[in-house]
Amino acid sequence: MVASRKGQRCQRANAVAGRRRGGPGTSLTGNRAARSFSFISARPADRKNTTKENHSMDEIRIVDTTLRDGDISLWAYGMTTGMMLPALRDMDEAGFDSMEFFLSLRFKKFVREHKEDPWDWLRLGTKEIKNTRLRYHGGLHSGFEFIPECIRRLVIQTVARYGIDLTRTSNPWNNFELLGKEAVELKKLGMDTVMNLIYSISPRHTDEYYAQKARDAAALKPYRLCFKDVGGMLTPDRTRDLVRLIKRNIGDIPLEFHAHCNNGLAPFNLLEAVKEGVRIVHTAIPPLANGSSQPSVFNVVGNLRALGYKPLVNLDAL
Repeated sequence: MVASRKGQRCQRANAVAGRRRGGPGTSLTGNRAARSFSFISARPADRKNTTKENHSMDEIRIVDTTLRDGDISLWAYGMTTGMMLPALRDMDEAGFDSMEFFLSLRFKKFVREHKEDPWDWLRLGTKEIKNTRLRYHGGLHSGFEFIPECIRRLVIQTVARYGIDLTRTSNPWNNFELLGKEAVELKKLGMDTVMNLIYSISPRHTDEYYAQKARDAAALKPYRLCFKDVGGMLTPDRTRDLVRLIKRNIGDIPLEFHAHCNNGLAPFNLLEAVKEGVRIVHTAIPPLANGSSQPSVFNVVGNLRALGYKPLVNLDAL
């Protein structure tokens, strides 16, 4: 009976998605007047892929997290579509390597609290971005609530049709066997995957642990890896040691650095990661920077320039 009900739910979900063709519904102001169901079927032809790896060693690329991690970390996804849209063109001119843009958690928040159609964020937002590669965040696994696999796949497929073809995702246990299988399925659905290697503190999380996990991840030959301090617990010394160790074990796979500022040290840790060879770092734009979010792009860029690096971002646009 359970399997039967699951199958019925999946069939209904796919039928609804087929009717809606991506399904926008309510307006930004809460007006529920009917709207034509326009749908973006692919990445706009004039949107550039800015994630090529052919940069000199002193050039640092910036991944912007403002609209995803900044919003969720500091405002609990309080940003509405109407708040986001006016900022997009300036952000698109900043020259970011890519921008985190969407997460499935947005659905519940938008429907229950904002009284908005969450697909408007994608439908309207992607029209404003011409130069910057956009990112989804997450994969095919469920979080704290059970979601049928067919629904998770349908979300990824629909996001990809809006032109988003890159995601960053984790396995909470750094289980790269499972994450590798997920990345294969994501690729079939149109997504490149940045795999997180998550930092934590425990008797288990030794240098040997991270060396082995780095080798496990590298064996999968992912698009990129990301050393992620999700709890904001790293110190400069530990960053220096682990980034050096991870890079020694992943070969030429590009490594990103993502850290939260919970303990106040993330801006320093980011600089140590760069000194050890990381060339792609994550920042956010104030007021959605620092605190429990990522370091401010203005602070990071200023410090990188003072150290002789060339961050590839146009602050004047911000």
